[in-house]
Amino acid sequence: MKTPVLKSYILLFVLSAIWGSAFFNYKIVLYSFDYLLLAGGRIFFATIFLCLLSVTIFRSINFKILFSKKFYIFFTIGFTNYVLPFSLIAFGINGMSSGLAALLMSAGPFYAIILSHFFTNDKFNKYKLLGTIIGFISVFILFYDQVYISQTTTIKSVLFVMSASLSYVIGGLIIKKHQSYNNETIAALSMLSGTLILLPVCLFQLYFFDIEKIQLSSLISLIYLGVVSTAIAFMIRAKLIFENGLIFMSQVSLLIPIFGLYFSWLFLSEEFSFNMLISLFIIISGLWVLQIGYKKN
Repeated sequence: MKTPVLKSYILLFVLSAIWGSAFFNYKIVLYSFDYLLLAGGRIFFATIFLCLLSVTIFRSINFKILFSKKFYIFFTIGFTNYVLPFSLIAFGINGMSSGLAALLMSAGPFYAIILSHFFTNDKFNKYKLLGTIIGFISVFILFYDQVYISQTTTIKSVLFVMSASLSYVIGGLIIKKHQSYNNETIAALSMLSGTLILLPVCLFQLYFFDIEKIQLSSLISLIYLGVVSTAIAFMIRAKLIFENGLIFMSQVSLLIPIFGLYFSWLFLSEEFSFNMLISLFIIISGLWVLQIGYKKN
């Protein structure tokens, strides 16, 4: 791994903005499409985009691997990084604001700390333990405020979104384990695998789908989610993981909730409560403490 340079921080900032913008686009897509069509369409457009790049720019992608004994690797990555989290977010975000979803997704690094402690050599120290406790305090504040006080969100929606965040972390650990494959190969083959997993269900739903009900804004947002928030974002993510490590890349969660709240206010006029702002401050504090713990290691 290389020491992070200015280019790495710029990519981190861009990735944060891209992922932060995904949440309000989810809301717009759901105006016209249901949950599984959203997930399947997002992966489909991402796959098309990467396949086009593979025949023009990224000629190092070896599609024959999908017909070898190693095919299960890319289906596993595709399921944990795309199929499962995309579907869970789509199910969950329909019952909450997009800004709240962005805040809940920022709990990912705290899951990563716990899983890394038990499944890798990256163990707890006092700073990591403190940061994790702080992080889950912020999640509890969100949960209590939105479910029990404001009553604008269901428990089921919260669990769906938090499970999506956990799925991303597991997917990141799997990618790290198989980094012998280059960035473009992992991105293209895992997205193609995810498309194949959802294809039967999506084709069945499209058979009964009324195309005339599709709003142009929903279609544009779906294409954006596929090309920018999935294909391009995944390549940036993999590049940061390979060059600077999973820990450096995890700092993206410091910025995602900020972008998520800002975009939800800017494009959807969503309001956020005072407790959401408190939770945002606590989340960022917890992530900052985690970074101290990583530096101590």
